[in-house]
Amino acid sequence: MNRENILFSAVGLLLGYVIAFHLVVYINQSHAAQTALDESASAEGLPADHPSGADGNAAEQQRLLAAAEETGRAAREKPQDFDAQMRAAEGYIQAGSFEDAIDFMTRANKLRPEDYNTVVRLGTVYSSAGRFEDAAQWYTAALAKRPDDCDARSELALTYFMRKPSQPEKAVAELRRSLEIDPNHVPSLHNLTLMLLETKQYAESESVLARLERADPSYEQLPRLRDEVERARVGATGPASGGAGAQKKSPTD
Repeated sequence: MNRENILFSAVGLLLGYVIAFHLVVYINQSHAAQTALDESASAEGLPADHPSGADGNAAEQQRLLAAAEETGRAAREKPQDFDAQMRAAEGYIQAGSFEDAIDFMTRANKLRPEDYNTVVRLGTVYSSAGRFEDAAQWYTAALAKRPDDCDARSELALTYFMRKPSQPEKAVAELRRSLEIDPNHVPSLHNLTLMLLETKQYAESESVLARLERADPSYEQLPRLRDEVERARVGATGPASGGAGAQKKSPTD
């Protein structure tokens, strides 16, 4: 992988043939706290944004927001301090306050416009805020600097897929480009498998899944992917294959 500060996160999608699957998205570790909260809700069988019966998550969220506001005040006192702006931005990301994070990260970018990681992070934060067109602009800017960054290209693909109206053909094109650079890039293989299902290219989806199995036989998401591809294949040949069009959930749903 190109960046060390990476983890897996799930974005739930519901396809027209009524199966649920998850796209593997690479995001920076500063999203870990919010992801952990979302996973806690999901573990209870609830959607990530469903109120929990426990007060622990709300208390933790308040703690993170208070810490972010403190770093924000410090950053405002030192407007020329790049690191202070970034600390504030990352604090607000931890707290799930993405618009505030965008504000401080934009300030940091103005101080060091050539800093590559800041450009990529801006794409990530805009995506987290559901502003996919803006996110695409930052990922595109990053790829102009490092066109071989498959992680950034895979994330760019997701911005095309998640925007409204969705542009799955563009998403697939970016993932193909990523795999031309690194044929074994796991996020791109995973996402392409699922996006090909969305565009009803079932045979090629199975082929890409086979490539993923060869690239990383121990990949923990393989059993789920096999199940989704099989469900799609059966759904495509069954009487319900002409059902309603795809519906998508945003990363914050």
